[in-house]
Amino acid sequence: MSFLPKPKIAQLILAAGSSSRMGEPKQVLPWNNTTLIGHAIQKALLVQKTAIYVVLGAHYDTIYKEICHFPVTILRNTKWQSGMGSTIRSGVMAIQQDKLPYDGVLISLVDQPLLDTTHFNSLITKFSEEPSAIIATDLGFGIGVPAIIPSKYFYELSQLQADFGARYLIKKHIDNINTVDAIGKGIDIDTIAQYTAMVKSNFSS
Repeated sequence: MSFLPKPKIAQLILAAGSSSRMGEPKQVLPWNNTTLIGHAIQKALLVQKTAIYVVLGAHYDTIYKEICHFPVTILRNTKWQSGMGSTIRSGVMAIQQDKLPYDGVLISLVDQPLLDTTHFNSLITKFSEEPSAIIATDLGFGIGVPAIIPSKYFYELSQLQADFGARYLIKKHIDNINTVDAIGKGIDIDTIAQYTAMVKSNFSS
């Protein structure tokens, strides 16, 4: 029985948004025994042999204080207001500057707390099997992140326009996509009502 080598992955956690619909930084809202961003980092740390980069923008000082003790690389996107594309671009450019031989980048968000380490490992396993393909998450209502983008697309990621996120690249290369199901678990938290309902559901489950 042969074993596939585990690919070298950089995980890029996007956390630069202003949470305008929340009225407060959702990154630091309580979740379990930590915050949403702390929870996202803790999950990432359980994925062995991945380097973790966290991109902050809005509320930088507040969020930095919450996560500076974690063994991660914290980046600052000063152009976060221009859109998700600028956050991905700044993160990927920082990863490239480290000049480490990454096979791909795993892009994830802080506001999908129901997605667990098992899902990340499933993405990595599928990427090991087909390292030239984009491995994305089937959310039920669409295909998106978390997703592993192979290094051959790093240049395209570094050239993303400000208002285009990872889904733009996924849609562009839809013929080279494999997916892992996460139906019912990939829900984003965008409002206080969604957050309250998800907290209640999480603690009652």
